Amino acid sequence: MEKRTRSFIFSVFQPFYLVLRFIFRFLNKVLFGWLDILLQRKEDASLLYDIRMNLHFLFPVGSVVKEPWYRVLPFDYASVGINYANVCFWFARGQEQLNVSLTHRNEPCETYELSAVIAALDSTDVTEQQPTRSLSEVGDLLRPRLDALNDAFSESRYPEFRTKLSSGKKTLRILAKQAEWDLNRKLYH
Repeated sequence: MEKRTRSFIFSVFQPFYLVLRFIFRFLNKVLFGWLDILLQRKEDASLLYDIRMNLHFLFPVGSVVKEPWYRVLPFDYASVGINYANVCFWFARGQEQLNVSLTHRNEPCETYELSAVIAALDSTDVTEQQPTRSLSEVGDLLRPRLDALNDAFSESRYPEFRTKLSSGKKTLRILAKQAEWDLNRKLYH
């Protein structure tokens, strides 16, 4: 009897809850949406400043990617794209983490992690790459390989380089699944 009563009460109040939630979200966007955009622009500008300071060698040729629609990321995340010749670098920072992805300038949907690209460029295994924790470490990795990266992402060499990158991407997926499996095993067993 108690279970039926609980489900009845839930079914009666659910539409009211959904309407109130919709109204609250709408009012929040209307009243405070500008603040979210302002704070996101501030985070992105801070990341861009740090990139200019640590990766200054990208900017004589490189340019900042202008997005047609400004998006608000969760928490304290910031994201900046830099077009450099044939390569587009995407830097994302938030919650004490740094993620660097690379794409071909003409194929922005196909992204590769920096470690996979460096491994494919150096013809080494992805597992041998050390994770980058700061922009200065990224600069140390990129500076000597910048011309080779630009050449690898050129129109003529990119199809062959993409096959190397796909194997590195597959290895990263397998490693992530193994880490997830190990974590779940430790948590639930």
